[in-house]
Amino acid sequence: MDITSKKRGQYIYSKSFANGDSVKQFLARSRYVLYKSHEKWTESHNERSQILFSLYPDIKTAHRLIQQLRGIYNNYNNKYIAMTKLAHWYRNVEESDFKNFNILLNTKTLNY
Repeated sequence: MDITSKKRGQYIYSKSFANGDSVKQFLARSRYVLYKSHEKWTESHNERSQILFSLYPDIKTAHRLIQQLRGIYNNYNNKYIAMTKLAHWYRNVEESDFKNFNILLNTKTLNY
């Protein structure tokens, strides 16, 4: 019969981050940072993003690409400027080799 570690008096201490979150809490709470634009982040969002992006640089790259696309749609009313910015964004996505962005690239190309 297997005795649990709690019954044996052995406790497993999980790693916690500078903000006091455990790994599981940190990852669950970090998704809200990724949904918001950088301008709407609070001080705790900034702290959380610094930790997240240092641990997962791919997430930082993907978030940057998403923010660039969001900026193109929100800031450029001139069609020609937006198309130029979008072409630069396409190049950045292709250089990043994120396969998840291929669906978006294909959709945009078909509707171009």
